[in-house]
Amino acid sequence: MNHKKLLALTESAVMLALAFVLNLVVIWQAPLGGKVTLVSMLPVMLVGLRHGVKWGFATTCAYAVLQTALSFAKVLGWGLTPAIFIICILFDYFLPYALLGIPSFFRRGGKVSVLIGIGLALVARFACHFITGVTIWANWAEDAPGAIFSYSLLYNGQYMLPELVFTIIAAVVLMNVPHAKKLFAPVD
Repeated sequence: MNHKKLLALTESAVMLALAFVLNLVVIWQAPLGGKVTLVSMLPVMLVGLRHGVKWGFATTCAYAVLQTALSFAKVLGWGLTPAIFIICILFDYFLPYALLGIPSFFRRGGKVSVLIGIGLALVARFACHFITGVTIWANWAEDAPGAIFSYSLLYNGQYMLPELVFTIIAAVVLMNVPHAKKLFAPVD
């Protein structure tokens, strides 16, 4: 294995581990799911910023698989139909975390471009949760069918907006710390 691949593989493994450790630091837990963590998604996004799209999405897909596996038993206990269960796993767990590779497309555009990529990744994750909120969980709002859009927006926004703000702030801070800013530098 050449040096670049070994470096990318090692950094991917370390950033995955760091993401899971930071995921355990819960700042706020929503009553029915969703939580604000200590910038737990930033480490996996950094892999794509450093090593490109292939490594970025490989790492975020690994993160998605692990997040899905950790939530599998909880979701299984919700009593969903098999079809809804599969849709829930794919669109509420796997896809939102896999999309965290989006910043890797913005790796060469400078600080502002990187921040836009991070913001887009978190907005994409929010969009996935919002869509499942209005489709899968809509049957729970039979009394007020029109309210499901605002409920999904508010419910998913209550933890995704703080995640977005904290992650952007952490990225800006790290980009301006001399020893940390190399975390955002492409390796080629």
